[in-house]
Amino acid sequence: SRVAVACRRTSGSLSQDQVAFPGDNRSMPPSPAQDVAVVVLCGGTSARMGGRDKTRELVGSVSVLELLLNALPDDWAVCCVGEPRPTDRPVLWTRERPAGGGPVAGIDAGLRALASYGGHDRPESAVTVVLAGDQPFAGAVAAALVNALNASRAEAVAAEAGDGRPQLLLAAYRTQRLRQALARGPVTGAGVYATLGSLRVVALPLEPADLVDVDTPAALE
Repeated sequence: SRVAVACRRTSGSLSQDQVAFPGDNRSMPPSPAQDVAVVVLCGGTSARMGGRDKTRELVGSVSVLELLLNALPDDWAVCCVGEPRPTDRPVLWTRERPAGGGPVAGIDAGLRALASYGGHDRPESAVTVVLAGDQPFAGAVAAALVNALNASRAEAVAAEAGDGRPQLLLAAYRTQRLRQALARGPVTGAGVYATLGSLRVVALPLEPADLVDVDTPAALE
């Protein structure tokens, strides 16, 4: 069953092919056999915030991560990469190995967990959305990125950052091309642009508020 395949709890860290469901989750996440799956990177900390996990910070009474997750379409399978915790929305949890291996290693771990959960008899999602978990409003624009990708011949559509470059951690990718890019070299410690910059990426202009990330206490005000 899906539970037997995917719900393997551990007392310590999770390896790349393990996924966990904290007990507060009310149901199993949707299967990644949908058209779209999501990898949310939750391992980032900020020295300017005392080294705390930025995704746990509160915007009002809601955490940054919950704001992001609650805005995603309900039928998308979601894998969060980081320390497992209860969430309102059912999600998979996994962790890159070693922990702290960087965002590229996190993306790779998330894809592996989604593939493990879906099972070998289920088709992989055609599109994978990759989101940095410290972007509280990223979930609200994820569908726009997917729609733009589906309407183009690009291999990825990413939000246009303030400097005009694509924000590759707020982006929708064709899953097969994303996997191919990750397979070209070691993922631990790899740079995001060095790894994914070779893909044909279209930058999609968004409102500045959509691009907010939590890196300082002022960002929460």
